[in-house]
Amino acid sequence: MRFVLSTVLLTLSISMFAQVPYNKANLQKQNAQLKKEIITLNKQLEVNKKNSKLNVEYVQNLTKKIQVQTKLVNNLTKEKRFIEDEIYLTQLEINKLSRELVVLKKDYQQVLIRAYKNKSVENKLLFVLSSKSLGEAYRRIKYLEKYSAFQLGQANDIIDKQTDIKAKREQKERAKDEKVKVLSQQTQFSQNLQKEKGVKEQAVEEFRKNEGVIVAEINKKEAQQRQIDSQIKAIIEEEIRQAKIRAEKDLKDWNEAKRGNTIAAYNDYLRTNPKGDYAKSARSAIVRIENDAKAWNVARSTHTKQAYQTYLAKNPNGSFVTTAKTEIAKFEQLEREAEAERQRIIAQRKAEEDARLKAKKEEDAKKIAAAKAEAERRAKIEAEQKVVTKVPEKERVVKVDAVKPSQTFAERPDSEGISGEFSANRGRLPWPVDRGTVVSQFGSNSHPILSNITTVNSGVDISTYKGAHARAVYEGTVQGVIVIQGGNKAVLVRHGSYYSVYTNLSNVEVSKDDVVKRGQSLGTVYTSADGETIMNFQVWSGTTKQNPALWVAGM
Repeated sequence: MRFVLSTVLLTLSISMFAQVPYNKANLQKQNAQLKKEIITLNKQLEVNKKNSKLNVEYVQNLTKKIQVQTKLVNNLTKEKRFIEDEIYLTQLEINKLSRELVVLKKDYQQVLIRAYKNKSVENKLLFVLSSKSLGEAYRRIKYLEKYSAFQLGQANDIIDKQTDIKAKREQKERAKDEKVKVLSQQTQFSQNLQKEKGVKEQAVEEFRKNEGVIVAEINKKEAQQRQIDSQIKAIIEEEIRQAKIRAEKDLKDWNEAKRGNTIAAYNDYLRTNPKGDYAKSARSAIVRIENDAKAWNVARSTHTKQAYQTYLAKNPNGSFVTTAKTEIAKFEQLEREAEAERQRIIAQRKAEEDARLKAKKEEDAKKIAAAKAEAERRAKIEAEQKVVTKVPEKERVVKVDAVKPSQTFAERPDSEGISGEFSANRGRLPWPVDRGTVVSQFGSNSHPILSNITTVNSGVDISTYKGAHARAVYEGTVQGVIVIQGGNKAVLVRHGSYYSVYTNLSNVEVSKDDVVKRGQSLGTVYTSADGETIMNFQVWSGTTKQNPALWVAGM
């Protein structure tokens, strides 16, 4: 019963052990990544330390490092448990292999004793010769061969078990060494974790001591923000007003150009409004008029009804439609007059032919009558003379074929011969700095250290490195450069009906009405005496503030 229980336990243990390497490998990979992240945070913290004790990013990085180290310590604890399980399971397998080795050795000992008792050749020979038949003798020879192979196999099994036990013991020792290393790392990072918590507590305490200064600084920044927002709104409202004036003038000029409907009229519109709302339509109209004129010149030079009909078919709204229809009407009037003249000539010829036929018929009738009279006269004379010479010939009637009228044919005319807006990039815009971290989100925010203080942000605050440049997130036109009283500068860039704003710049590299490209430097972000380099970035739709995180990729 004990043997059966041990076998079941070992089977379950081996099944669990089969899952260990995968989970352990995942933990080790995750731990390696966490260690790299800690190294990166250490570098950033060194930079923060040089700047100021009242550095929000410093405390945020400390918090993040504590979180990473806590996770790493927990993972190392899990990894230690995995190693301990691995050691335990390896020992169970060593025990199992050892028991199997004892059984193999015992069985092999019995085999050797029997072999020793029957080791003489005479005994084996006698065993074969005492067979009652040749078949039995053959089977006994085969038995002896198999028995010899069995003895050799048992010896090899013993050697294999000993090799397996040795390998498992070495594996166990390696696991013990690995456990020592993990314990050492766990201890080291646990100590560091406690130290970092103390450092963070000191930094937070420093903030608490300077809460009044911080509140005053926040109030100052919010006042500057309100000033900036007011100026931005005024600039945008003025731009909207000017845009409305431009749009009204643009529409008026376009209506005048349409009324003129000439190349000169459309060119006048384009000279006045090269980027107007109807510039594309004006250029299309010029091309249409030019093509219309070319088609008309072809029709005019050909000057046939078919040419004018072709013009109308291809240019139903052309400038010369009325003239083309007039010319076609002239051709149709001439055709009607020609047809009437042809019909008159045909009728005249028919009347003349009818008269000729009537005259001919009358003439033939007279000839027949004269011939008849002459025949009667001669008959009378002959009767009078009472001399009959011959039978008078029958009266011949000459048939005259009717004159056929001239043939007419139906007219057979020749047959005709048998074409990236700003709003579309929502969520895909680049960051306004090449490297940075958002330290304050859009809208209402609790202070990252002093939770009892609330701030309102018109955009997002991005912490970056000293000397970083603000970059345009999209091509556009500089609508204004704002100088903040008692502060720095801000740049407002227009992208159609949208605007992007870059504040807290120590110097600016662009001027009003400059056209900028995406990624172009607008100026340098200001670095405070405390060593903080933070730019406030905003997005406006008309006079409505937008959440920049919804526009910038990965923000």
